[in-house]
Amino acid sequence: METKTYTPEQVMAMAAEGRFTKAELAEFLVTERRRAFLAACARIEKRFTEECTAKAEPCLESGCSMNGEVCLQPLLHAGSAYHKACAAAWLPIFSDPKNRS
Repeated sequence: METKTYTPEQVMAMAAEGRFTKAELAEFLVTERRRAFLAACARIEKRFTEECTAKAEPCLESGCSMNGEVCLQPLLHAGSAYHKACAAAWLPIFSDPKNRS
């Protein structure tokens, strides 16, 4: 089976389209830069959760079960918008060749 190789520019374009998960994007980075990227994604996840909570339409009848923690449901509902938001945090890091794994 042949493995396709992509240029960094192609990878960045695909990331901007939301085609990679947070974990996949982290794998493209050197270990030293992953923590900053994952912290940025955590802030994005928190924002999506807060926006969901602000709608006052919880997934559970009894209310939101997260109590200020990150919830998976808003991320699933956001779909590619969430992946694109993480990619926006990843792109400036990955654009520097020394940060690529």
